[in-house]
This record gives sequence, structure tokens and C-alpha cells, in this order.
Amino acid sequence: MKKIDYKKHLPKIVITILILFFVVGLVWGLRSVLELEGTMEPNISKASLSPVPETKEALISYVMAAVEKAEAEKPALSFSDEFRIDDETMQAGDVQGTAAYIRSGIDDKLGEVRDDFSTGFGEDFSGKLWVPAIEPGDITSAELNYDFWKCPACGRETDEQPEVCEDCGTDAGFLLKHKDNYTITLHASDAVYPTAPASFFTRNFHPLTEAQINQLILDNESGWFECGNGFAITYRNLEICAVVNRLTDQIISLTYSEDVDFSTDVAFVGKYAALGTQAVSLTVNEKAKFEFTWPGITTEEELVLEPGQTDVLRAESTCGKLKEEELTWKSSDESIATVNHEGYVTAKHTTGQCYVTVEYTFMGKVYTATCLIHVKVPAEEISISHRKLKLSVGDTYTLKATVGPKKATIKTVTWYSDNEEIAVVAPDGTITAKRSGAVDIYAVADDGYFKATCHVEVEQ
Repeated sequence: MKKIDYKKHLPKIVITILILFFVVGLVWGLRSVLELEGTMEPNISKASLSPVPETKEALISYVMAAVEKAEAEKPALSFSDEFRIDDETMQAGDVQGTAAYIRSGIDDKLGEVRDDFSTGFGEDFSGKLWVPAIEPGDITSAELNYDFWKCPACGRETDEQPEVCEDCGTDAGFLLKHKDNYTITLHASDAVYPTAPASFFTRNFHPLTEAQINQLILDNESGWFECGNGFAITYRNLEICAVVNRLTDQIISLTYSEDVDFSTDVAFVGKYAALGTQAVSLTVNEKAKFEFTWPGITTEEELVLEPGQTDVLRAESTCGKLKEEELTWKSSDESIATVNHEGYVTAKHTTGQCYVTVEYTFMGKVYTATCLIHVKVPAEEISISHRKLKLSVGDTYTLKATVGPKKATIKTVTWYSDNEEIAVVAPDGTITAKRSGAVDIYAVADDGYFKATCHVEVEQ
């Protein structure tokens, strides 16, 4: 019997083994990729500090209370007034170039009508802030907007519920979420110049005086036209818009906006008298905006550390650049994690949760920010015992979900059915078929929100 020369065949054997490992690894990897479904974030929203205002009257009261809070606590305030001429509405008879000339002159003057200003923290801004003066019947309608939609697959956010996610193509399961800020818009009826001193428009929008309006036009005559027949003004789309942080009831901005339709007759004089009288009209949009900056301090909301790991928290303030000696860091449980004077957090070897708080004193008041610290071995994946099932109406079946890696601290899952009329799922993964149809049953890891799906066909 011929003796096999193993040394001669060893390279081939090694190559064969390596190829086998590569093929097995490739198959396993492809299977893992195919089974990877991403995550499904639970639809949890932060609670508002006050009850959500839902009626017109409640929205008006909420805005008024937010302004009163600002008057009492005196955050920093800035004001800007923006005028924009709508080019499509600019008309100046049949005289070529007249519209552009008049428009350029009005643009220059509009910027001088109201001066921008700002106040510092704690400064009294009485008489500077346009405090809403609203009486019953002033507001025709009110809107509250703080909703947005989030794609469960890729996280894309949109203000309107999409049919298909533009980023990843998902066509179902969009999560209705809530922004931290309310946007409240109050609408009022049109007004015509001159407005009575007690009217809603005069009380709230601080309209230009006749002298200011004359200045905008008459100062631009330059001796070649006159506006001797007066003018007509209509104020449309009157809106008061307040942005308020619903978690703190602190107002962020207050904007007064309206469209001003202006018309007059321009009579040309001197060497231009042959041009006669031309009708001039235009629409100007005004936005008078007050912005509020509240003193405070922020840091990361959550931090995940593995046992023994160290990371740093950063604190930021609206009151200016922070100095290390101005901050005090504290841990609620030093057996879970400690923090030093620079914000470096070190996880101990005991898994669990604690809070790290940073304190900052400004103008005699202490401001704080808190970060939730998780000390754990994070979950990285989830698998499910069956990807497909066929059940009959009335049947039950218990699915099993496994969270990896083995050392993961939190291995619990939450079960969901995307159509409970067809089948429901209990907290232990037991499916109960109710009527015929198709349904997806999801297992979502409580740590990391990794998702695994079983497609269930229910038959009669």
C-alpha cells in the first residue's frame, strides 16, 4: 500500500479548509443580514407640563399665560421687524420703470420704521413687548401644531404622514410623535385703515401712523410725482403665532404677521406731467418677532456605559460660556457610576441605572440638568423561533425570542401585533388566532429596540 505524503498535500488541505470556512461564514453572514430587520422604537412621548390646550379658548389662555410668565421671570428678549414687498403685487400704471423706482425707495424706508432691540436677563421689558390684548370674539380660529411622523425603519421625520418614506421606501407603521414645542397660531378678521384705537388690530399689531405711511411714499416723490389723493389700506391674514416649550411652559417666540394691501394715485408733475395720473398698488408682508432666551443649562439626556467604562458629559448654558469651577457634578448612586468635577463619568462593575446631575448658579438661582446613566452590556441583536406560521382560527402558539449577546444585561422583549383583529399576542409571546387573514407579530428588544418578525397566516 502506497504511503500518503501528507506534507505534499498539506497546502491543498489547508486551502480546502479555509474555503470551507469562508463559504460557511458567507452563508451565515448572508442569513444574518437577511434576518436583520433594524429597530422599532416604541412610541413614547414626554408629558406636557400643563394639560394640552385643545379648544380655541384654551389656546388663547395658554398663550396669554406664557406671556405673563415671561413678564414675571424676565428672560432675555430680542425684537426684529421684517417687511417684504410681494413683487407680484407691485403695480404702477403703465409707466415703465415707475414700479421699480417707487419700490426701491419704499424698501429703504421700511427698514427704518421700527428699530430692532434686545434686553438682557432680568431686565424689565415693560412697554417694549407687544403683550397680546385679546377680547372675546377677536380670534376667528386657532391652531395647535406639535405633531410629526417618524419612519420606524430609518428614523426620517416629516410634519405630514407620508405614504412612503422617501429615504428607505417603508410604506407602513409610521410613528406619530410630539415635538417639545407647541406652535400656536391665532387668526383674526381683516381690518381696514384707519382702524379704531380700541380695535383688535390697533391693540395688538401697533399699525403705522398716517405720518409714517406718508413718509414712506411722499419722501420718495423727488419732485416728479405727488400723492395728493390719499391712500387705501387693507390688513389681511392677521396672525399671532406663539412657540412655547410644552415641557416648561416657557415661551420661545411671539410673532405678529399680516399682509398690507396699499394703493394710491400718483400724479406726475413738472416735466413728467404728460404722464398723467397712475394707480400704484403693492402688498407688504410684515413680521414683528419677539424671541425669548431663558437662562438654563443642558447636558446629554442619557449615557450608556459598559462596566468599567469612562465617558465625559458636556454642559452648555444659554447664559454664556461656562467655566469648570462654576459647575457642580453629582451622582445619585456611586455604586453604579461616579462623576468627577470635569464631568467624567466612570461606570462601576455593578450594572444598573443612576442619575448624574450638574448644577449652575446664575443671578442667584440654581439651574440643573440631569443625565440618566445606564451601566450594562448592551443588546446587539434579536432572533425569533419562527419567521412564518400557519394557524387556524382559535389556535394558539407560543413564539420564543432570544436577545444577544449572551452577556447582554437586558434580555426582555415586548410583543406587538400589527392587526389585533386577526391575531393578538400575549406578553409571553403566545399568539391567539381570531379570524382569517395575514398578520405580522413583532418581538422588540427592550434594550436597543431590535425587531424580529413572524408572518402569520390565519385560516378558517
